[in-house]
Amino acid sequence: MRCLVTGGSGFIGGHVAQRFRDEGWEVLVLDSQWSPADAFPGVAVDITDEAAVAAVFADWRPDVVAHLAGVADARSVLAEPVPAMHVNVTGTTAVLAAATRARTSRVVIAGSCWVYNAMPVDAVDEDEPFLPSGAGHPYTTSMITKEFLARDFARLHGLESTVLRYSPIYGPGMWPGLVVSAFLRAAASGGPLVVYGDGTERRAFLHTADLADAFFRAVRPAAANQVFNLEGPEIVTTGELAQRVSALFGGVPIEHREEPARRGELVYSQRFVSTEKARRLLGWEPRITLADGLRAELAAMRGAGEEVG
Repeated sequence: MRCLVTGGSGFIGGHVAQRFRDEGWEVLVLDSQWSPADAFPGVAVDITDEAAVAAVFADWRPDVVAHLAGVADARSVLAEPVPAMHVNVTGTTAVLAAATRARTSRVVIAGSCWVYNAMPVDAVDEDEPFLPSGAGHPYTTSMITKEFLARDFARLHGLESTVLRYSPIYGPGMWPGLVVSAFLRAAASGGPLVVYGDGTERRAFLHTADLADAFFRAVRPAAANQVFNLEGPEIVTTGELAQRVSALFGGVPIEHREEPARRGELVYSQRFVSTEKARRLLGWEPRITLADGLRAELAAMRGAGEEVG
């Protein structure tokens, strides 16, 4: 079996590619940043280049596509919405069109729990409709559009897809802009850990190994044309996360700041999103606790020879 991983040179994509390889699948990466030095064979292609993407599909004929290519940093989307929407929306359309022509059996799409910002506050499961009043952030809108495109290609062309709406991710190789990484790096240098706002924003941090497992399970027949919520095992505030990281380093200082670039971001304050469907249909549940994940990251930093207090 063959799995094409778009965005496979990135943080999450690399873990997904490894998960499929560990199960004995052939893996090919499609990523504009791919190079021969990467861990997996691949091609350097811009996801918005329709002809180039189609050529890769026609040549390699993947059975399954894990589609992770896109702009995942909401602040980058807010700062430069036009190129970001081009990548997230046009790129997804190019992948779905190429998969249709190549008769790919399943496209597993990286979605986001941010789409719940476009739903009533009491919405907790995957069957709730989106509100017509808008999502409040272009990143959220791009994620909703990806879901609609998947439905369009299923209805019009019979292309099976699965959307994974996941919560904020952390784990080995995470990029510095992620809050867990930012806190760990700041703590390692003695602080301060910067919490934007009052620190009451709630997140269900999901380890990338658990997410990669979900991508692999999402190729099952039961997942065809389904949407799944994926969240970490507990919900914590960013203030609580800062306190936990600070404690790991012996109590480094924490400070609060305001940041206008974060306006319109995901709000968990009034909702708990259900992952029951993923447990029922995929047999999936998060295995790595936040405490274990943070300790593993600290151990990895020390093992890499970084100076850690």
